[in-house]
Amino acid sequence: MKLDLKNSIYAKGYTLGSGLEVKNGRLINNRPDGMSGIAEAAKARKVMKRIEKVGMISEGVSLGYMRAEMMEGPEEM
Repeated sequence: MKLDLKNSIYAKGYTLGSGLEVKNGRLINNRPDGMSGIAEAAKARKVMKRIEKVGMISEGVSLGYMRAEMMEGPEEM
């Protein structure tokens, strides 16, 4: 029994418009990730919140160092 592989995804040079292609007999997935616009917006919002938190923490640390220096006062000779 001979197989008819002319419509197979593994046929040489076969590419799909969805980002799949065959290279050296392997099926390569070049499709973009399946995130919706709402999911991308939520991810961007999370990133912005994290950036703000990191900024607040670094600001607090630097203020703590400044206050510690102020409390020490001038050094006596």
